[in-house]
Amino acid sequence: MWIAHFAPGLAAKPLAPSVPLSLLALAGAIPDAAFFVLSFLHLESFRVDPNLMKRGCFPYATDYPISHSLVGMAVIGAAFTAGYTMMTQRRVSIQDQLVLMAVTLSHFILEVPSHRPDIKIKPTDPDSANLGSGMFDHPVALFIVESFLFLLGLSMYATFSPLATRAGYKKEGRMYRLWGVVVFMLVQQAHFCFGAAPTTNTTWVHGPTFLSEILLSSWLLGKLES
Repeated sequence: MWIAHFAPGLAAKPLAPSVPLSLLALAGAIPDAAFFVLSFLHLESFRVDPNLMKRGCFPYATDYPISHSLVGMAVIGAAFTAGYTMMTQRRVSIQDQLVLMAVTLSHFILEVPSHRPDIKIKPTDPDSANLGSGMFDHPVALFIVESFLFLLGLSMYATFSPLATRAGYKKEGRMYRLWGVVVFMLVQQAHFCFGAAPTTNTTWVHGPTFLSEILLSSWLLGKLES
């Protein structure tokens, strides 16, 4: 999945109002961000597969047992949570930490129905034990589901979060931020589902592009808060 990974962070904002929205959003996508960094370091990999290009979206043969296993995501989530706890000047409660971990682990729950079988429980599991229901092969359905989940998460944030955490778009004349973010995210999802891979260079083109989209999306969502 793609923009749906930002939904849990948005929905969780009422439970952790002191955690920046940008970090909650990033937590949901942090396993993907970690994967693109690991692939650049040649610790994981992905390559364009012509056969998958004919079947649907995300046309990549993947090898990412660290970032896309449940155990690996738990480690990534723990590291992300610990990093935030140590670096922020705010007091981070146990509830804040649990919310960040839960948002990170939601990545696994969303990946299983969407991915082709390439998701693991443990990094050492054999490929025969991989999980994935293959919604990637049905791009129209994927676009509808991801858009719905993202908009649902955004709606929960806009409805239940404290007013002070929605000042970024609630102030007079700033509603354009909310609609701008919605348009930007839906365009991203449309490209993810229906766009063609511009090159076959995953290390220097695809990976950095995807990583940039994750970071930019998290930053833009944070602008709804302040």
